[in-house]
Amino acid sequence: MNNQPVQLEESYEIIINSYSHQGEGIGRVNNFTIFVPGTIIGEKVKVKIIEAKKNFARGQLEEVILASPHRGTPLCPVYHLCGGCHLQHMAYEQQLEMKKEIVENALHRIGNQNIKVLPVLGMKNPWRYRNKGHFQVNQEKGRVRLGFYRAGSYDFIPASGCVLFSLQTNRLAAYLEDQLSLQKVTVYNSKTGEGNLRNVLIRESRSTGEIMIIFITKEDNLRLDQNILNDLFRAFPQVVSIYQNINRNPKAVLLGKDFRLLKGKPDLEEALGPFRFKISPQSFFQVNVAQAEILNKEILKCANLSGEETVIESYCGTATISIYIAKQAKKVYGIEVEKSAVRDAKINCELNGISNLKLFTGKAEEWFYKWRKSGEEVSLVIVDPPRSGCSSKVLKGIIKVKPKRIIYISCNPATLARDLKYLTKDGDYKLKKVLPIDMFPQTGHIECIAFLER
Repeated sequence: MNNQPVQLEESYEIIINSYSHQGEGIGRVNNFTIFVPGTIIGEKVKVKIIEAKKNFARGQLEEVILASPHRGTPLCPVYHLCGGCHLQHMAYEQQLEMKKEIVENALHRIGNQNIKVLPVLGMKNPWRYRNKGHFQVNQEKGRVRLGFYRAGSYDFIPASGCVLFSLQTNRLAAYLEDQLSLQKVTVYNSKTGEGNLRNVLIRESRSTGEIMIIFITKEDNLRLDQNILNDLFRAFPQVVSIYQNINRNPKAVLLGKDFRLLKGKPDLEEALGPFRFKISPQSFFQVNVAQAEILNKEILKCANLSGEETVIESYCGTATISIYIAKQAKKVYGIEVEKSAVRDAKINCELNGISNLKLFTGKAEEWFYKWRKSGEEVSLVIVDPPRSGCSSKVLKGIIKVKPKRIIYISCNPATLARDLKYLTKDGDYKLKKVLPIDMFPQTGHIECIAFLER
C-alpha cells in the first residue's frame, strides 16, 4: 500500500517555503517534502515528480505560477541543462541571504549551536571567477567538443562559453575544439574503452594571466605534433605550459600519476596578497583567487597573532594559509597527507622567504598525538578539512592538544555543524563567531570560518 500523497510522473502545484542544504527549494504536499531545484522561497510552482522515496520526493520545475521578485534570467544559455551552477535563476543578493540561512539552519539543527551567523561576504562581480576548468570531451560526427556532464548523468552538454570562466579560457576552449577536430584526435569512450583523449584541464593565473593546459589521455601518445603546439603558443601567448597526463584507469578518476611536460615551463605563478605561489599540474589551489584573498585576511583577523604564538595547520595542502599567517606567528607547523602538496608547499615557503614554517607529511590524528606527547604549548589550531569534515580521532586530538583558539574552515555546513557539536559538547570550547564567505557564486556551495576559544 502506498501512502505517499504524490505519484511519479504526476504534476502538482506547491509553494516553496524553505531551502535544502544544497540550495534546492522545498515545498510540500499534505506535509510531504518535495525538493525542487531552480526555485525560490515564496514562489508558487508547478512540478512533475521525477523521484519518490518513502519520506520525500524530487520534482522537476514545469512552470513558475507566481514568481519571486528575486527571480532573474540566467546568463548561461545551457544553465538548465548543465547543472554546474544551481543558482543563476536567483538575484545575487538573495543567493547570499539563502546561503546564510543554510549555514544557520545546519548549525542549529545538526550542531545545537545558538549563534547568529555573520552576513555572507560576497563578490562585487560574481561571474568569471574560476581559474580552473575541468572539461569533459565528446565527439560528434568527427568534431571534438568540450563541455560538462548534465547533473547526475553522463549526458554531455557542450559548454565552451561558460560564464564562470574568463573570456580568455572560453576562447582557448573553442580554439582547442577546432584544432583537436582537425587533428582527428580520438575521444575516449568509457563504455567501450576505445579512444584516447579523456579530458582537458585548463588552469589560469589571475595575477599573471598565464595559462596551463593538461591533456588527459588513455595512451602514451597524444597524437598532436610539435607544429600544433607551436601554433597554439603563437595563437595564445598567455599559454606558457602544456602537459600530458596519462590515465589508464578505466574508472572515472580525473588524473593519472604520469605527467609529461610537452612544451613550456613546469609551473604557473599565482599571487594571494603579497605572497606568490607556484602551481604545478596537480596542485590544489582555490578556484576563486579574489575570495581566497578575503578568506586569508579574515583568518588572519581571527587569529589575532602577536608574534609569540605556535600555530598548527592541519590539512594544510600547499600551505597558502600557513604562509599567509607565518610572519605574524613565532612558529607554524603544517600537516598534510598528500606528498605532492607538501612538496609544493616547501617550494612556496622558499619563494616567499618563510623560515618559521615546518611541514610534515602524514595523517592529522597521528601528528596531534605526537604533539600531545611532546608537551609543546599550542596557541592556535587551524583545520581546513575536505567536505567530509574531520574524523572523531582528529577532533579528539585537537582537544587533547589544548590550543587556546581553533579556526575551522569548512566548505560543507553540515559537517562543520557536526564537528562544532563535538568540539563544544564538554564545554572546553565555545563557538564565538561564524563568517560565511561566498567562494562559489551561482552555486549552492558556501565556505565558512568558525572561530572557537577555550
